[in-house]
Amino acid sequence: MKRCISLYFILITLLYGDNHLDKNYEFAVNIGEYNKINQNKIKSIVSRISKTFANRFDNKYGVNVTFIDNVDEVVDEYIRYKKYNSLVIYSSSYLKYMDKLKEVSKYFFTFDNNIDFQRYVLVVNNSSNIKSIKDIKNKKFLSFSSNDNYSDWLDYLTLKELNKSYKKLIKEEINVEKDAGLVLKLFFDKGDFAVIRKSSYKDLVLLNPSIEKKVSILIESEPIFFYGIGLFHKNTSEEIINGFDGIVIDGSFNGEYNHLIKMLDSTKIKRIFPKDLEKLETFYKKYVNLKRKVDVQAK
Repeated sequence: MKRCISLYFILITLLYGDNHLDKNYEFAVNIGEYNKINQNKIKSIVSRISKTFANRFDNKYGVNVTFIDNVDEVVDEYIRYKKYNSLVIYSSSYLKYMDKLKEVSKYFFTFDNNIDFQRYVLVVNNSSNIKSIKDIKNKKFLSFSSNDNYSDWLDYLTLKELNKSYKKLIKEEINVEKDAGLVLKLFFDKGDFAVIRKSSYKDLVLLNPSIEKKVSILIESEPIFFYGIGLFHKNTSEEIINGFDGIVIDGSFNGEYNHLIKMLDSTKIKRIFPKDLEKLETFYKKYVNLKRKVDVQAK
């Protein structure tokens, strides 16, 4: 099964016994499944963000960068308040651990675009003759390797409409490492269909209107998704949380370092609340139950 491939920004401290969880931030980035070129690019961007983040606080807090590989271990250590006081993960990973994460977290935020919620869209190469979800049979699916939520939504659609996982329908699943690459590969006939954020698709069409001549939206989700979800542990000091909240509220970090955030396929940091996640969580529970039901029927 494809491992969750996510880019993680985790604001953490290293020495639990010395109250460093109340005095420092540390950025950790999971890049284990990216190729070397993208690994180096991500390291460079996040290192620059860490420096600007420290400068924003006049170097009052220590800010470092650690690159990690084991997602389960990192989340477990955050939950137990062992090393980490805050993390940002793709929504697919949040949903996997949501009950435990909500129990131990008190401040939520997101790295996302300038809209409250994301819509996902199933986009198709117009020459592939895909007119409905059933037409993806024996087609090539371009899958975004860094966000399992895309494929989860697709899986939900096929389980609901066709009583089968998309994996049992398609001819081939081709991993792509960038959102934009999904649409561009469709445009150049490297695949038949993909799932992408609607905002990303629209941005690409604005840059190159000819895309719509070859690639179109077939199905659109409800506006319930987030690109990344961040949390602060409930044991985190108010000083740390208030410092972070201050730069989110006044918008200064978003304004000054927007060019760096954009390099990570986002446009700003904003605060969210548990109620904002309810529709996403409901979708995921429906998906898990549907998947379990179909699996039982198949036995």
